[in-house]
Amino acid sequence: MGGCGAEFYKQQADAQVEVILQERKSQALGYQPETEVAQDAPSAEPFKRAYDRVPVSHVALPTTSPMEPIRPEPLRGPYGPDKSLVDLPEVESENVVTAETARAAGREPSYGPPTPWRRAKRLDLFGVLEYAVQHSRSYKDQMDEVYLTALDVTLERHLFTPRPFARASALYTGGQGDVNYRSALTATAAAGVRQRLPYGGEVVAEGLVRFVDAINGQVDNGESASVALSGSVPLLRGAGLVNLEALVNAERQIVYQIRAFEHFRRSFVVDIASQYFRLLAQQQSVNNRLLNLSNLTALTERTEALYAAGRIRFLDVQRALQAQLSAESSLVDAETAYQSALDDFKVALGMPVEEPVDVIPVLLDVEVPRPDPKEAIELAERYRLDLQTSRDRINDAHRGTAVAANGLLPDLDLTAKVTTGNSVGTPAVQFDSRALAYEAGVTLELPLDRVAERNVYRASLVALQRSQRTYEQQRDVVVSDVRDSLRSIRDAQTSLIINQRGIELAERRLELTNDLLKQGGGPGLQKVDSRDVVDAQTSLLTAQDLYERARSQLQIRVLEYLRNTGTLRVNPRSGSIGLAMDRQTQRNRPPVAGN
Repeated sequence: MGGCGAEFYKQQADAQVEVILQERKSQALGYQPETEVAQDAPSAEPFKRAYDRVPVSHVALPTTSPMEPIRPEPLRGPYGPDKSLVDLPEVESENVVTAETARAAGREPSYGPPTPWRRAKRLDLFGVLEYAVQHSRSYKDQMDEVYLTALDVTLERHLFTPRPFARASALYTGGQGDVNYRSALTATAAAGVRQRLPYGGEVVAEGLVRFVDAINGQVDNGESASVALSGSVPLLRGAGLVNLEALVNAERQIVYQIRAFEHFRRSFVVDIASQYFRLLAQQQSVNNRLLNLSNLTALTERTEALYAAGRIRFLDVQRALQAQLSAESSLVDAETAYQSALDDFKVALGMPVEEPVDVIPVLLDVEVPRPDPKEAIELAERYRLDLQTSRDRINDAHRGTAVAANGLLPDLDLTAKVTTGNSVGTPAVQFDSRALAYEAGVTLELPLDRVAERNVYRASLVALQRSQRTYEQQRDVVVSDVRDSLRSIRDAQTSLIINQRGIELAERRLELTNDLLKQGGGPGLQKVDSRDVVDAQTSLLTAQDLYERARSQLQIRVLEYLRNTGTLRVNPRSGSIGLAMDRQTQRNRPPVAGN
């Protein structure tokens, strides 16, 4: 009478599905590829922690802020190594395009401190983060998701509180049962409160008042009132903790959403900072090309003077002029790329694209982590919030199998009701104890048809296995990200050292070639032409660009490592980055002039 067990329904579902798949695979493919569902399903019994409304979240211990400004004022000079270039002679020439004429052509790059007549918003790294958390559209979307998830919790909590109800109706009746026409107006009013029980069932207390007013004919006037207390409690299907599933799930979802929001905030910091550092690298690339153009312009002027003195060939003058034109084109391309990247950056910040902004560099004290790979992986497994949520979803799947298994049980409900009211012919307010009535009963519905419930139960077992596989895969992805972050940090550090040496070597090479070209060769001296100077200048430009990229990459990789291990803290007590990410603090801060 109680029906079959959950294992029977599982085996029955597997057998029917297998028959259908064999028929359709043969018809659709001509053969039968293996699509068997794993049978070694884990225990479907949920652990006690699966019913925790607030699953435990491991929070990273306080650490030193990864990036702090060394001084409040931004750097005004070049972003790369501060090395002076060769002093070049000034030779006037009307046929040479100089850096000044390039600026006059309208290609002045919009980087660095604003000019007096340009009131642009000046933002360093921390200013960028402050602006982004206040205006970024994606950031606001994530806050909306947290709100909407919390809104669902309010409904589930409300359903387990006393809920009042009231209704009123008016009914007009009429007809001619014999020779006389009779009609009446009946007014009914009811009010009460209902309460869902934690482990299934509901209790309802209701008061009902009814008035009958004879309008025409042989209908008696009358009034009646009653108070009823009724309840229904399931004993099998729908009884126990399964009745709390919607509430428990909603409570846990808000925790998951808060974790997801915090993980988004950390990724948001990394993404915005990465774009900021790349913008600085592009900004310095424009600076490098501007200086490169000035040097090649001076080289052209020098070769023209040496040619006029008969010390070099006119071919050297042409090479220098061609290199100068190429440098001018490279400067235009670099400025265009910077402006395009700046517009994309404004979109990411939620800033109007037409609003002028100056992205200014700030000197940072970057703490480069040097952990053991095994230690870094352990940190990620413990503190990655998305990994913790994936682990907790296994408990959710366990709980889902318990709910689905409960749905296979028979319906056995206990009902009871007690009513009292007034006697017939008395006013509604005169309750009579002799009108007291009560009833109680048990209803049993045998589980003769449980195909839909069986399929839900079998699907819950599959969902449980999927949740475990999802967690295992996500863990592997996290481990891979951590290992890649460690490699990237080492690579950026090595690249930074190599390119710094490359700049020093290129500067010495440029100085030597300029001196030899100035001397024009001679007894015992190596013959140097303008091509050697151009090559040295190009090598210096390349080394400077690579150095700036390596420098920005190192800062980005440090942030990515902290994010991938779950140890990046963005709360107000975690340093300058955390303060910049605190919306409340920024909202209460008085505006700063010039920003």
